[in-house]
Amino acid sequence: MLLFHLLLLVVSTCWSVSGQGGIPTVPCYGQDCSVTQSTTESSTTPSPGTNQRTVVFIYKSTTPGQDMFIRGGIDNTVRPICQDDVNAETSDCAISIEVNSLGVGTHWAKYDAWRVGDTKLDWFGAQVGQGTYNGLPAYGTPLAWTTNKPDQIQHHPLNEWGDAYWMVDFTMDCSETENGWFDVKAYLTEFASGWEADITQSPCTGTGADVQPPYPGTKNHMARCGYINRFSFGNNGCEINAF
Repeated sequence: MLLFHLLLLVVSTCWSVSGQGGIPTVPCYGQDCSVTQSTTESSTTPSPGTNQRTVVFIYKSTTPGQDMFIRGGIDNTVRPICQDDVNAETSDCAISIEVNSLGVGTHWAKYDAWRVGDTKLDWFGAQVGQGTYNGLPAYGTPLAWTTNKPDQIQHHPLNEWGDAYWMVDFTMDCSETENGWFDVKAYLTEFASGWEADITQSPCTGTGADVQPPYPGTKNHMARCGYINRFSFGNNGCEINAF
């Protein structure tokens, strides 16, 4: 009889600890647990610690022979440790990217050639080993001229606005940004010094403009990782939209 009561006590104790059906009463998170973390404990802002598709459009009417690139990452006024940097591969202000295809055909040939070996959005121009086009070097991360006209070979479905929207599509490591934000400045060949003039960005419009940049303006365009960002060359305006 004593043995029987001891067995009942053990069973009762295990039931109170483990709960009905063996589901732990203390939260247990992970693949071996039957209880998952409550969604109320998650932030409403998507984590920037993942690689996310990001697009940048810059409007600029150009002449034949001109090509547009962007340089950027994090401005060295935000990360002063970068002020003496000269190497994209080691700079704390450069952001890891993988430049994606925009289409197939001759129109995209320059973009495709220059995106080879372009692994960083940085302030220094061509990376070591970055592709060339007919001997022409890259001057940063390449963009391609696009239109919203479906019957044109330069058409891209993300362009909703018109002709002369230069575009780049890349996968970016958002964990290397500043809370999901980064700086962009255009560089145009056969144009003065090449650099776009400094701007003071206005408040953005669009579905992705619900969050403000985490630092004051840096005289560059400020874009969001994981969104479609639209700017105009030398202009303060901006539009940011979710995909």
